[in-house]
Order: sequence, then structure tokens, then C-alpha cells
Amino acid sequence: MEILKTNQLTPLQAQQVHELWNREYPVKLANRFSLLLEGVTRFNHYLIEDGAKNVLAWAVDFDKDGETRFSIIVNTAHQQKGLGSLLVETLKRENHEFFGWVIDHNNDVKSTGEHYQTPMPFFVKHGFEIMHGVRIESDMLRAVKIKWRK
Repeated sequence: MEILKTNQLTPLQAQQVHELWNREYPVKLANRFSLLLEGVTRFNHYLIEDGAKNVLAWAVDFDKDGETRFSIIVNTAHQQKGLGSLLVETLKRENHEFFGWVIDHNNDVKSTGEHYQTPMPFFVKHGFEIMHGVRIESDMLRAVKIKWRK
């Protein structure tokens, strides 16, 4: 699979990533994709598309508060096929160090009615450090910060 790197999503790509975000993340985070890069000047999107230009998986790295951060989503129908690993390995090649926030429980519900499954085992498998003392605890999000460094 080929990864498309861009710092400018087309309107169709932006719509598809927004829909992916709303479908795959907990409903409490719905419609927050557009806020992710608010005020950010350096960022790169990484897309995996099928032959019909449907976004199957997406990641972004960006600079915020003096560090490089990332977010990643893989369409449920395409999980367990190596797409997430492909995106993470690309982020590792592109960045010396990067951070993210990971929901570390299975209590949140997605728009489909299914429970959101924490991706923590995926990130541990890929060598991320869990920063147990750095958490977000709010009505909208309960997550722990993770870090990867070369």
C-alpha cells in the first residue's frame, strides 16, 4: 500500500477524514477533527486510500506546545491489515520523537453504538512509552499521553 503525504487535504479527503473521525472515535469527540490543527502551522497528513480514492486510514503529525504530536485512525473494516503499522512506521521515519493521547479504557461508545476499544496494545507493540503520570481527565476525554523516541 502506498502512503500519500500532504500538508493540504482536498475537500473530499477532509470530508472523508472527518467522517472517519466521527465513526471511529468515541461519540464524545464527534465533530472535533477540525479543531485538531487549529492554530498549528506545521503539519503533515498521511493517507492510505483504496483505488477509488476512499480514505482507509489517516495519520497526522504536527507541532504544538513545543513538541511533535500525532493522531491516527484506521477504518474498522480495514483494521488488522497492517495499515496502522504502516502509518506508525512512516511517522517514526519522519520524526525523531512524537507524542499522542490515547484513550486507555473501553468505556466510551462510538456513533455505531459499539464500545470504543483502546488501541493501547497496538502502541505498546510498536514501542511507545506510556507516560502514566500525564493524563487528561475530563467529561469529554479520559486518556494517557504516549511517547515514541528513536
